Amino acid sequence: MKYCFGCLKENVEGFCSSCEKRLFNRSKIKPQLNFNWEDISKVIDGYPAGFSISGVQTKGFIGKATGSELSPILKDGEKSIYIIKPQLSRFDLPFDSPANEHVTMQMAKQIYGIRTAECCFMRFANGTPAYVTRRFDYNQDEEKLNQEDFASVLQAKKDNGGKYKYFAKTYEDFGDVLSALNKVEFIRILIFNFLTGNGDAHLKNFSLLETSDGDMQLSPSYDLMNTKIHVNDSTIALNLFRELERTSLPKGQVYSYSIKDFIELGNRFNISDRLLKKIVTEFEGTEDKMKAMINKSFLSDEARKKYLETIEKNFKQLFVG
Repeated sequence: MKYCFGCLKENVEGFCSSCEKRLFNRSKIKPQLNFNWEDISKVIDGYPAGFSISGVQTKGFIGKATGSELSPILKDGEKSIYIIKPQLSRFDLPFDSPANEHVTMQMAKQIYGIRTAECCFMRFANGTPAYVTRRFDYNQDEEKLNQEDFASVLQAKKDNGGKYKYFAKTYEDFGDVLSALNKVEFIRILIFNFLTGNGDAHLKNFSLLETSDGDMQLSPSYDLMNTKIHVNDSTIALNLFRELERTSLPKGQVYSYSIKDFIELGNRFNISDRLLKKIVTEFEGTEDKMKAMINKSFLSDEARKKYLETIEKNFKQLFVG
């Protein structure tokens, strides 16, 4: 069966009309690009320091939709509308990284209503996979909006190697700068990241974004993926609590998270018991919905199996114990 390269809607060749509207301003873009990663490697966004998935994942900026194609090279003065990522250059199952990020972002949006950057799965001219996302830091008039990641918001320091000391901050610290509504959204994103095995949700993968009124609010989610498919990393990227529940344990001991931990974080954010109960109810019983979307994804059979195993394990740990 064929699926939309954007929302994974069944029986669709290329992109459905809704995805054409959201992603490409109604242009009928082909999912097969007419260029390769090597053609745009001059404009990659560097190699950020670190050993996380996103820390070694290259990305490039590309321009507007022209006819049925995306423009690979920015002209002088042209604004970048899209970010494109090729497959990982290392780690396990690197070929699956674009499909991994794509389906994870779609699950967040479609199953849980989490605000996410618009994205799709595509293929370069040589057939290798690509992840493409529409930038949200420009308004409809293509004016740049102020965006600040939490490494900057929380004034995280860098060590002598130029890497952020991520573990000096916790998810509880985020509550100091988030609005009441954003705190609720943030708890939902953390639970989703736990269930999908995202061990790379660090300070630079969360941002505040300027609104049309000039306020700074939590940006749409980005860089969501199951890192367990590619690397054996930690359960979550940061400690939940300021007492450093995970990294303060004696060597060899592992902190086992349950839904009670996320409820406790919500209590510390002064979220009402009514809202916290609603959040828990929203996630309970959704395992089959996630599995169904994973089975429709562009993941290989091996990666799909690993993702399904992650979902089963984490749902059991979170809600059964």
